Amino acid sequence: MSALYESWFENFDLTNGVCPESWSNQELSTITEISNGKRPPIKAESFSKETPIPIVGAASVMGFTSEANHTDKILVTGRVGTHGIVQRFNAPCWTSDNTLVIKSSYYEFTNQILQRIDYSAMNRGSTQPLITQGDMKKVNILLPDVETLAKFETFAGTMMNQWEANKQENVKLASLRDTILPKLMSGELDVSDIDL
Repeated sequence: MSALYESWFENFDLTNGVCPESWSNQELSTITEISNGKRPPIKAESFSKETPIPIVGAASVMGFTSEANHTDKILVTGRVGTHGIVQRFNAPCWTSDNTLVIKSSYYEFTNQILQRIDYSAMNRGSTQPLITQGDMKKVNILLPDVETLAKFETFAGTMMNQWEANKQENVKLASLRDTILPKLMSGELDVSDIDL
């Protein structure tokens, strides 16, 4: 997606190398809702029936809890601590209080913008890195016309849906391999009579 974004919105390949007059410089808040995560009600180290919801930290899932504070499609990045890692979620999760949560109708476009931000320049923390919600909202972006944004979302969204489906299939295949391989190695399963 990065190459597509660069082609369309940095090199202006769609418009013969010229930025259209209808495109304008805006703040990120023009196309997003940005909020802080919250402290989870409980925290467990591992998934269980009581704690099935992942707790999203600044850089990765950092535990599990009993309920979700998001069930929508969101982008998450670090507010405190680690900066610059952008995580995608489209399933129930709990975003922790060291994160910024970004929602947008232009999800794929916003994701690409977040990948390009100089987070170190936004850091306000002296002892621990900190980015404020207000600073994130004020990030300057080049905003294309609605028609171009919609085309990008459709194209990029289709490609990312396929990528996510492939990723889930890989997880299933790896699990199947990890289940079957030990049985093959131990002789518990015999495949010598299978005709390939």
